[in-house]
Amino acid sequence: MRREHRRASAVVAGAAVVSLVLTACASDGASGPHRGSSSASLHAAGPWADEFREALDHGVSAYEAAVLDDGQVTVAELEDAHDRVSRCLADSGYGIEYDPDGGFDLTALDGRYPDDFFERSDPVLRACEERYDEYVTMLFEETRRNPEKQDEAKITVACLRRAGLVGKDYTERKWRTEGDAGVFSFDEYAPAAVQCRLDPLGVWREP
Repeated sequence: MRREHRRASAVVAGAAVVSLVLTACASDGASGPHRGSSSASLHAAGPWADEFREALDHGVSAYEAAVLDDGQVTVAELEDAHDRVSRCLADSGYGIEYDPDGGFDLTALDGRYPDDFFERSDPVLRACEERYDEYVTMLFEETRRNPEKQDEAKITVACLRRAGLVGKDYTERKWRTEGDAGVFSFDEYAPAAVQCRLDPLGVWREP
């Protein structure tokens, strides 16, 4: 089942399942919550310092706070968080496959997908992510694709123009308007358009 990392809220059933997951995960250093961080420790975050600070102030687990507290997320830290989420899910019979471009597939280890698979799996996934990955993946991806936190419309439209998907008359305002409407005047699924969405500055992803 394909899922984006930042999921929309869903009606959750099975609070007892969540309780069991949290109890199992608490034994490996994920307990919390942790609040607050000094400004000095977030110097490495640069223009993303506010996002790191907000995540820490939100009350993340002790494990995630240790990852975020220096204002950066390394590849090794990302992989470790993903591994911990995977092991946490496996305790309840679920698997997860992360896509390098973002998002993931949530699977059933026994290969069975009943009609209520989402209702059963989502609270377990949320519980595991609350321990290890509420913000790690999101902050890693955002700081990687736009390290200087430039204006999204500006860098995306410039990329679309370079790719020949839009002309010089295609403005940043039009991109925002089309984005709000969810309908673009170019083929948003074309490989070049996907490249511009995922890596508008061309800093990490091979086309």
